[in-house]
Amino acid sequence: RDGFTLVELLVVIAIIGILIGMLLPAVQQVREAARRTKCMNNLKQIGLALHNHHDALLYFPPGALAYLNNGTLVAQGGSEPGRTSVTGGWGWGTFILPFLEQKALLDQLAPQGPNFPPAPTPLTRTVLSVYQCPSDAFGELHTATALGGDGVSDGHARSSYVGVCGSGNGANYNQDQQPHQRGVFGYNTRSRIASMSDGSSNTMMVVERFWDGLDSEKRRGAVWGGRAPGGANDSGNKYSTIARVENVANWLINGSNNNAAASTHGGVGQSAGSTIRGGFGLHALQGDGSVRLLSENMDGLTWQLLGQMADGQVLGEIQ
Repeated sequence: RDGFTLVELLVVIAIIGILIGMLLPAVQQVREAARRTKCMNNLKQIGLALHNHHDALLYFPPGALAYLNNGTLVAQGGSEPGRTSVTGGWGWGTFILPFLEQKALLDQLAPQGPNFPPAPTPLTRTVLSVYQCPSDAFGELHTATALGGDGVSDGHARSSYVGVCGSGNGANYNQDQQPHQRGVFGYNTRSRIASMSDGSSNTMMVVERFWDGLDSEKRRGAVWGGRAPGGANDSGNKYSTIARVENVANWLINGSNNNAAASTHGGVGQSAGSTIRGGFGLHALQGDGSVRLLSENMDGLTWQLLGQMADGQVLGEIQ
């Protein structure tokens, strides 16, 4: 009778295995490309909402509010709000809710002065897809204690995006650095488009930062609602909504600092506990509303200058 020999059967099985091995990476690449497209669309929606906020109120929202114990706003250049401020904390992601078709949520949150909840509430646990990159897959709630979670299963709703506060070694996110080092977002800021004297297309407003899914926060990620109350030995909360950009190795794209801007896409370090996630750049929302994919190998000085809105420096071709 006609039929397969054992050798022929094994050869066919081997060929099928090779084809499957070749196909799976391609499928994964297509899926990741779709995730990157969704991430870019998220940032474009956020950019539109930020500009609508600016049109309505004539300024961009603060990176986060920072209040002292007595209920007064931390003054520009004042004491370190990440460690000394114990109230307030509503972030830029809250203030643009009406422009993301979430006015009802904003009305219920009622962010009036220093009333940011010291612990997550059903409202601050509200998951908004526009703030979550589909490649940033470690849960919908940010459970890390420094960002307001319980370290296990409860926390504010997570975000994959942070506002850029500029540079400056030791900067306290309170616009206490030199004027040319300041970014669009800081504590209690009201930046305007006119403040971007370098040009809106040459100024970053929002970048990615993923969370490693752990309480240890080797990658801090973000939350959209705001910043948890601070404490003398707990400064993680000050990174809940904003990030620095520096021409220093551990502060570059995908740098080793747990508060550095870091891609949520591809590369190594996709398992919980990773300290790096290299192999790919990150998406950055510019002041003109466009979204750029910036290589993790881009020049460090260019990276820093993009995060500063009025440094007066000339930028060449951005890779």
